Amino acid sequence: MNKPTLDTFYDELVKTLFQDVIFYIPSEIIPTNVLNNLESQIPKHFLDEISLLDVYHGFGEFDLIEYNERLIKKPKLFEDAIFYLLGKQKELDTPKFNYILNKYMDKVEFYCAIVNWLSINLKTFNSNLDFGTIGMFEIQNEIYKTHFIELINCFYTEKQFSFKKYYDLSEIIKIYIPDLISRIDQYNLEVPIEATIKVPKQDEKAEKDTIKTEKSQDKPKKRIKKEPLISEKEAEDFLLTNVFNIKLNNHGKETKD
Repeated sequence: MNKPTLDTFYDELVKTLFQDVIFYIPSEIIPTNVLNNLESQIPKHFLDEISLLDVYHGFGEFDLIEYNERLIKKPKLFEDAIFYLLGKQKELDTPKFNYILNKYMDKVEFYCAIVNWLSINLKTFNSNLDFGTIGMFEIQNEIYKTHFIELINCFYTEKQFSFKKYYDLSEIIKIYIPDLISRIDQYNLEVPIEATIKVPKQDEKAEKDTIKTEKSQDKPKKRIKKEPLISEKEAEDFLLTNVFNIKLNNHGKETKD
């Protein structure tokens, strides 16, 4: 039967959308009755905080320096997803390929809308943010948007793809959120920790590191401190030039041309 193969094909594509995403969920946008019903199911330190979604380990605390390293790899993941689609396009008959492609595009469009909303409303729901964190949300938004555009350019003509203009809240709660939760549970079961984290060979150290990765709803999310890949000034110049389209001269000042 072809179904398991198609399921695997689709799951591998969707997994890239969930990998290393920073987000926040303001409690004030959730209806009071919904919030009360979900109170016992929502972990502490989850609402009203910037968090990281790790597809293999679940939800954790956002750390600017660590996420800088993760975000650098995101464009390559999306590029590989397109190559994967191009390869499958040659293998599968047209109806099957189009079915998977359209299902994936629905997810891509939804997460593009989400990360765009997060970027636009970041300051509204999060006070006292540093420049680097604001930049990470902007870059994340641009990476998802670029992937969406590249997919359309590769597999659709302008008239073939119909953009969705609005997502109903009930649709998000009934369709997209349950799908996200079920997939995270699935990926946590299927993918071992060693797939993405290198654990030292010493048995004692490996055991300690494994214990540290265990999640608990009663404990705050952990931070992983690492040296930055670039200085704060270099990061600021990069963001100004590449995200906000502000040209700088050799002295770091804005130019008029």
